[in-house]
Amino acid sequence: MRFEIEAAGRLRSVVVEHVPDTGRFRVVVDDVVRAVDVQATDLGFSLIFEADGRSLDVAASPRAGGEWLVQFPRVDVPVVVDGQRVARGRGGSVAKAGEQRVTAPMPGRILRVLVQPGDEVTHRQGLVVIEAMKMENELVAPKAGTVKDVAVTEGTSVEAGRLLVVIE
Repeated sequence: MRFEIEAAGRLRSVVVEHVPDTGRFRVVVDDVVRAVDVQATDLGFSLIFEADGRSLDVAASPRAGGEWLVQFPRVDVPVVVDGQRVARGRGGSVAKAGEQRVTAPMPGRILRVLVQPGDEVTHRQGLVVIEAMKMENELVAPKAGTVKDVAVTEGTSVEAGRLLVVIE
């Protein structure tokens, strides 16, 4: 299976193939080949690299606008998988028309509010930083526009689905 992934502003080509009779996968990222075992965990999955036995725990959560939040031990990366197909499938820019409501993807505490009502924001600009499961997650703008409302303040505890920011 071939994917085009935009992560941290970089476009990458990813191929994932199941290796028959091994339970392993062959992963090729921008022509760099890795053989990995994948094991499900309570919060996502563990990657175990065949070359050196190193393991890496990863969580992936869907977000608005076809984006995913991929959480590694020390960094969170917003990712768009096959972004051109997602945009075409949803009508391109029409999908981002109108008011966009950014909600908490999981329960947590607001560490920082990066915008205020009236601010102009660009697509994927940081809006708020939420701490959840001892990890900081920066939630970004699903489109360029104007911040209409900020519904939280720093230190606020939020439940999953709570409205945080409205962009028009």
